[in-house]
Amino acid sequence: MAPASATTKKECVASYEQTQSLRKEGKLAQAREAALVCSDNTCPRVVRGDCAEWLAEIEKSLPTVVIVARDDKGDETADVRVFEGDKLVRDRLDGKAMPMDPGEHVLRFERDGAEPVTRKVIVHEGDKLVRIEASFKKEPKAPEPSPEGEKGSGVPIAPIVIGGVGLLGLGAAGVIGLLALSAKSDLEASCAPRCTDAAVDPVRTKLLAADITAGASLALLGAAAVVYFVSKPKPTDEQKSAMPRLEFAPTIGGGFVGLRGTF
Repeated sequence: MAPASATTKKECVASYEQTQSLRKEGKLAQAREAALVCSDNTCPRVVRGDCAEWLAEIEKSLPTVVIVARDDKGDETADVRVFEGDKLVRDRLDGKAMPMDPGEHVLRFERDGAEPVTRKVIVHEGDKLVRIEASFKKEPKAPEPSPEGEKGSGVPIAPIVIGGVGLLGLGAAGVIGLLALSAKSDLEASCAPRCTDAAVDPVRTKLLAADITAGASLALLGAAAVVYFVSKPKPTDEQKSAMPRLEFAPTIGGGFVGLRGTF
């Protein structure tokens, strides 16, 4: 075999050194390219022997990936460009595996007439045929929230709670009042008008409790009404136009009163 030229020897030595440094940096794809150069038969035996051994180790550790893309219908498509940063990785997909350095990668998929899709992946050393897939299928948009005035005419919860407590209070006041009146009737039948204070005081207490409970309950019902009208959503223009309204129109010999609205 003819000896390698001086230029080839320099390239072999440079690739030999690059293979080692690139492996240390984790740039296995570039280290593989350098090892292919220095393991060539035209390189010195010592150099190509080491490089061939390194090449086998790199081939074993270097991950490979298969890039797949789907169009807006969910079908696989080859008409996609793949970038990593500003570097073009693939100008068209062919379904073949490609080497990729281990570590984190951010890939940008571009397709004519579609928004770019970005995928962040972590490739592990020694992994083979890792599938990286991107989809150009648009996700359905979430329904937009209704404007404040279009939330409907539902009754706010606060006045319901307050009013409910008020109604319960009125019920309790009624029960206490009935018990007091019953006790009063018993006293009138048994000892009036000479009933002792010990017999009369419980009746007075019950009547007072009934009055206080009734007053507090009425106050709660009033508060519920205030809260309802304050917190009730304002009707929209369409809702206002649909509300019934009283109209008066003068006519010859009298007038006309009517109720107008949408039903």
